Amino acid sequence: MATSKDKVEITKLVDAPPALVWEAWSRAEHLVKWFAPDGFVCHCSMDFRTGGSVSIRLVGMGFDSTVNGTYLEIVPNERIVWGMRFTDLPEHEVRTTVTLAARGDQTEVRVEQRFPSWDALTPAQRELLAPRMAGAPVGWGQTLSHLADFVRR
Repeated sequence: MATSKDKVEITKLVDAPPALVWEAWSRAEHLVKWFAPDGFVCHCSMDFRTGGSVSIRLVGMGFDSTVNGTYLEIVPNERIVWGMRFTDLPEHEVRTTVTLAARGDQTEVRVEQRFPSWDALTPAQRELLAPRMAGAPVGWGQTLSHLADFVRR
């Protein structure tokens, strides 16, 4: 796992082939079963195609956050890129890239999430975004563990 002021990168080896992992990412009825950190529930709607919309709401532990966005690039079984904006911080996009790579009978899942440049944010925007950025590494780690459990079943 690597983090910086405006970027999180995390990699997880999942015990399933890329096609199965892809299926978990590409269908809303699957995504809602695993796409959330511990203690949270995911609600989502998605039009899974390049240019399609995505909306994800995470609820739990006194936290309720919705992001809306667009799928920017979809390469089946290999890569998903989407840009999203928090409903309470609509001026700034968070860009997420998920890359899948076969590693024998397993899949390496790599997530890179880029936040807006810290220097481009106002103090009020920093206050809104800072806890999300701080929680992203742990949240993604837990979420990818849930993905691994989901595809194993």
